[in-house]
Amino acid sequence: MSTRAALRTAKPNGTKPRWKKWLKRVCWTVALVVFVSALSFSAWIYSVMESKKPLVAHLPQIQTDLSREPTMIYSADGVLLYRMSTEHREPVGWPEIPKTVFDATIAAEDRRFMDHRGVDFTAVLRALWVNITSGSVRQGGSTITQQVAKRLLTSGERTFTRKVEDACLAVLIERELTKEQIFTLYVNQIYYGAGAYGIKAAASVYFNKPLSDLTVAEAALLARIPRRPSDENPFVNPEAAKKNRDIVLEIMREESMISESEYRKALAEPVKVVKRQETHVGILAAPYFVTYILDQLRKEFPSEDFTRGGYKIYTTLNSKAQKHAEEGLKRALQRNKGRRVTEGAVLVMTTSGEILAMVGGSDFKRSQYNAITQGRRQPGSAFKPFVYAAGIEMGFFKPNSMVSNAPFVFNGWRPKGGGKGGYVSIQTAIVSSINVPAVHAGWTVGPDNVARFAKETFGFRSFLDPVPSLPLGSSAVRPLEMAEAYSVFAAHGNRVIPFGIRRVEGPSGIVLREYRPRIVYNVLSENTVEPMRDILRRVVLNGTGRAASSVTNAAGKTGTTNDHKDAWFCGYTDRVIGIVWVANATYDPKRNPPWHYGTMRGVFGGEVSAPLWASVIKPIQEMLGEKSNGHKPKSYGGGETLETSTNICLDSQMRATKACPRQETRTMKTAEAKALEICPMHGTPGDDPPPIDIPETDPDPPITDPTPPPATDGGTVTVEICVETGARATQYCPVKRMETFPRSAAPTAECRKHRPEETADHPPRRWP
Repeated sequence: MSTRAALRTAKPNGTKPRWKKWLKRVCWTVALVVFVSALSFSAWIYSVMESKKPLVAHLPQIQTDLSREPTMIYSADGVLLYRMSTEHREPVGWPEIPKTVFDATIAAEDRRFMDHRGVDFTAVLRALWVNITSGSVRQGGSTITQQVAKRLLTSGERTFTRKVEDACLAVLIERELTKEQIFTLYVNQIYYGAGAYGIKAAASVYFNKPLSDLTVAEAALLARIPRRPSDENPFVNPEAAKKNRDIVLEIMREESMISESEYRKALAEPVKVVKRQETHVGILAAPYFVTYILDQLRKEFPSEDFTRGGYKIYTTLNSKAQKHAEEGLKRALQRNKGRRVTEGAVLVMTTSGEILAMVGGSDFKRSQYNAITQGRRQPGSAFKPFVYAAGIEMGFFKPNSMVSNAPFVFNGWRPKGGGKGGYVSIQTAIVSSINVPAVHAGWTVGPDNVARFAKETFGFRSFLDPVPSLPLGSSAVRPLEMAEAYSVFAAHGNRVIPFGIRRVEGPSGIVLREYRPRIVYNVLSENTVEPMRDILRRVVLNGTGRAASSVTNAAGKTGTTNDHKDAWFCGYTDRVIGIVWVANATYDPKRNPPWHYGTMRGVFGGEVSAPLWASVIKPIQEMLGEKSNGHKPKSYGGGETLETSTNICLDSQMRATKACPRQETRTMKTAEAKALEICPMHGTPGDDPPPIDIPETDPDPPITDPTPPPATDGGTVTVEICVETGARATQYCPVKRMETFPRSAAPTAECRKHRPEETADHPPRRWP
């Protein structure tokens, strides 16, 4: 090369090549960007940590909540009925955690747990290398502390921001808590599959063992489950669970947590788990009763969060009584399946109101509808005792009064059962469950009075329609209301409010509320309730409830509705009150309403409900040790009738003699008829007036007193009259009655008060 050429290529003054200048600039720029980025990242990390400090401050409270047991509901005899949690948690303290469990857990999840300060960068780099070389995500670098942060304090989203937040929180947690506290938090809140949250619950669910009894192999198996708890737990995939266990055992050997011999022994141990049970959470027994209790808790403690755990609710339910009720209903439904009896309900409570058993339906899994507390059905003749009690208490009747059994017609409606004329005693009307006398009794008292009295005295809250059919149970009521109503008879005139909770304890063990019997005293006088008790006892001894007579001291009333859609028995003894209801009901959730009630095949309360009642109450009664009270019910057979037929002289308007030329037969109150003077205008003192038509006293009259046979000489005639006017009834008369008159005195004119146009524009009153 020439000298000139060499001079041309040389840089003057020793300057560097241009490419080196650019390289230097790029390096400085990159360094500046990295510095600024690092500074920004550090500032962001700092801001994240500052923002997360309040969350870490909540950890003690979270730890306290995790240490709580789920809210529990117990029966009166100590049986666990309900675990108010969707999780099976059994918290454990650090001193209770065996070293084997600790070693297995950190071997499976975080072998450098005792050395790092929240984030294990070595584990992060190792996991990154393994995942890159394998081409898939096979390892994670999260520490136990990061998992605590993720599960307790962050959303758990799989994003870079969330992972940074977890790391920041982990560092903060390590500053605030000891390693023992962090580990305890972790093993108490981690999910181990099969509904088990926490290592103690997992030991119970899979091995039915306390932690202290776990073998090395069992501890290793549990330690690996949290990675895929739903897919690789030993219930679902025992092979995968065993494979994971062996991996943990190998790590434990490598980390010198176990010896070679312990490793070999654990490796050879077969995986033996207990039979899976689904009853660790939720309702464990008496489902209808539990739902009733939960509803009561929501109403009475609106500000308490029972789902946080720690509460204990002690109830009145007796598990043995509940079993008798459930089995009794099941047998009755099976026995009467051919008669289309498909549904039923049973309620048993003490005479102080404590609910001992509640079965609200035949199948809780099929339908959670509780017929005892939610259902309203017509009680049929089981409502009759309230009508007669109202009449006696209000002075319309006496316990031995006679009630008309004459036909009753109201706007075309004629009740079935009875109506053949004459009179029957209240005792016979109830014992033999005759309908027509009950309707007459209700009409005498007044449907309005019956409805009001039933609410005020017997505690009914459902709407009671004050119509003539009310005494026959035409208004639907709840079985729980029937239990309260019959308590008035069982408790000798006091009304007892049913209740199911004895005591509620808060998380700290403080009693929030205690419940005692709620009694409304003296709602019914002794002069009314004692005769009614004797009569209801006779229903069981020789009436429609004879199928319940095997129960000591039993008294009660049957009930059957139209078309045999409902059949009841409501009864009591000295210690317990029981309500039984059966029906032909089908459930279809796609239909609105979902329940459809059909006709049973010839089912009466005395044939199905009473035997069911006896099968439930008798063993409960024996369990409570109830003995015979030796009481023999008094008889309240026929006495005076409320009304009677009397011949009246039309000239003097006094009681007619045989010589009175113009007379008519009138129906009036017996007391008024006796007070009438004999007509002085006709006849002689020797002419005796016809006797007042009062039936003779009968200690137990027959079911129906037949109408006197018609005269063969044509001297009397039976006609249908309007009760309000006494004239011959027309189709527009609201209340009619058949009466027998002397042919010469029988009314001939039709009622003119009730007319079509008046009925349309001004409907007559439904009751006097």
